[in-house]
Amino acid sequence: MPATLAVNAVLGQEENAVVAILSLDVYPNGFRINVQILVNPRRAHEIQAMMHRPRMGMVRVGVRFADGRTGGQGLARGRNDLAKDEQGVPTEPFVGFAGGGGGSGGWRFGAWVLPLPPDGPLEIFVALPPPANSEYRTVVDGSDVRAAAQGARVVWS
Repeated sequence: MPATLAVNAVLGQEENAVVAILSLDVYPNGFRINVQILVNPRRAHEIQAMMHRPRMGMVRVGVRFADGRTGGQGLARGRNDLAKDEQGVPTEPFVGFAGGGGGSGGWRFGAWVLPLPPDGPLEIFVALPPPANSEYRTVVDGSDVRAAAQGARVVWS
């Protein structure tokens, strides 16, 4: 069971959308970023139609750890190609899609990140696809993420 670390950061606001990170679900070996995109209710139908066009890109999520290591969606290699520690946890950042959903008001989705970040600033990036082409970022204290991991409860091992 994860420990929840509140972030409550509005990363960016445009005419048609607001991008926010509500929280991180923190586990002993990694965390999930919980992203929310709210759309302008006056243009929701138009925006939904645009988002479902063929060749529409996906929202991308990336991280930069305090020690300079980076990871993000769109990497050519998969999780199985990464170096791992003795417990099978990647030793370099891996970011992967963790599911989501939405409707006319917007979308919520998650991005898994393995491993836990080191102490220091943890930068989280969210990039919207065209036509927005916007990239936003926020900074969370990696020490807070590591401390929250201590409150996670292992159910199965």
